[in-house]
Amino acid sequence: MIQTSFFPELKKVEPTRRSILKEMTGKERLCDLYPIRYVTQKAGVVCNKSFYLEGGRKKKCRSQFFFNNEWIYKEKLSEERESRRLTESTVGFFMRKIKEAMKNTNKKWKKDREVLGVNEFEDKWGCANKLRAHYDEQVKKYGHMCPITYMDFTTIRKQEKKRSHKYIITNLSADRLFDHINYTKQNVLFTSLGWNVARQNFSLEDIKKLFPSKFIERYEEILRERFPDYKEENI
Repeated sequence: MIQTSFFPELKKVEPTRRSILKEMTGKERLCDLYPIRYVTQKAGVVCNKSFYLEGGRKKKCRSQFFFNNEWIYKEKLSEERESRRLTESTVGFFMRKIKEAMKNTNKKWKKDREVLGVNEFEDKWGCANKLRAHYDEQVKKYGHMCPITYMDFTTIRKQEKKRSHKYIITNLSADRLFDHINYTKQNVLFTSLGWNVARQNFSLEDIKKLFPSKFIERYEEILRERFPDYKEENI
């Protein structure tokens, strides 16, 4: 499948769960494919409405669908898993997850280290416009590929348990050039996940011993372009 969501001009028409489900089945909703019922969150009691009252507060029920002679939650339906996988395999979804990861990392930093600068990609809830704009600027210069490895970026999201998760080395990731500097426009470079994970926070001298010279040349060029006053002994 060609992931057209890579291209900036198409980012506003990234697929939704409903559009994907309609393309797959001809229907926009799972309840048009299978009988549906509603159950309470904890007790699993069947309700005649999609919500119930608990402690005077209105709470949303969970949906169950009748498939193969049993009532199951939608997460077990193949149509739901596939539509979720495709909507999560977009640049927009990856940007939101990257923004969330940045926020969580900053929380950990506050406990045991001092980091220079502030996170410049903080945005309103559910929005990653600042991060996407930074990505689009990089794409104008390097294209839709990792500027270090020259691997084409992918945004592949699997629907599987975390325990069986394996890295997809071509997936889009946000790499900090310097570990002691926050998520700033100057410090964040979008690279392949493989490069990001393998590089970790090694110094430039260590990186030169580990990776092919062509990778190092590209990395060092970007490093010195972003940080003209960079000196290894100052880090």
